[in-house]
Amino acid sequence: MPIIDSFPQGTPIWVDLQSTDQAGAAAFYRRMFGWDVTPASAETGGYSVATLRGVPVTAIGPLPASFPEGSTSVWTTYFLVDDIAASTAAATATGGAVLLPPGELVPGLQLAVVADPAGAVFGLWQKESGAGDSPWLREEPGAVDWLELVENGCEASYPFYESVLGVGVSQLELGDGLYTLFDVGEASVAGAYEPGGDVPPHWLVYFAVADLDAATVRLTELGGAVRGERASAPGVGRWVGAVDPFGGAFALLEPEPEAA
Repeated sequence: MPIIDSFPQGTPIWVDLQSTDQAGAAAFYRRMFGWDVTPASAETGGYSVATLRGVPVTAIGPLPASFPEGSTSVWTTYFLVDDIAASTAAATATGGAVLLPPGELVPGLQLAVVADPAGAVFGLWQKESGAGDSPWLREEPGAVDWLELVENGCEASYPFYESVLGVGVSQLELGDGLYTLFDVGEASVAGAYEPGGDVPPHWLVYFAVADLDAATVRLTELGGAVRGERASAPGVGRWVGAVDPFGGAFALLEPEPEAA
């Protein structure tokens, strides 16, 4: 049940939700995952911070007014970079786009939002020199377990991610095929998956659950819905896509128990 407090360049450092109903989303996820959710405040940029055991898990904010009319709620994944100006320049140089130029969200924190060449959107995060890392709870029920680029033809975007984030790319055998990993040093920090069909490119957030069957029942009772078919893989566990009552897409993952 790790509390992560060190984030090298290219490592996911945070996720948050921009919702069409901030209060409704906070109520849904509080009951879905057992989070404690603080009221929104100016100190957190208008976001409500969600915690488990007193450790931050995520944040929930309003959908920005700049989003197109009719937009649904959306989860955003952020990666730490050492030089946000250089990373945004690399994004455009390698076929991507800068959707939100670097700016200070709160004192000491620079954020930008970019899209890869196929249109998958994510955030870049840079701290002031000397600023400490905030702890992030990961890989336990109710916390983020995995992050995945969902994009048909994603191989064409690998040079973009190598340039913008400084990650390496590797593959492992998973089920009947190969699965792509984004690596920082010897650690695999995210993955990439080709869904087939008419699925828009996006970054998907997986939340760990202790019991996938019970979690999907709770999801639907709270007004969410299962999205797609359940899947499983040896060494990984069981998972399924999900959507909250306001259109925010995520996934539920019951990790395979570790061998004794």
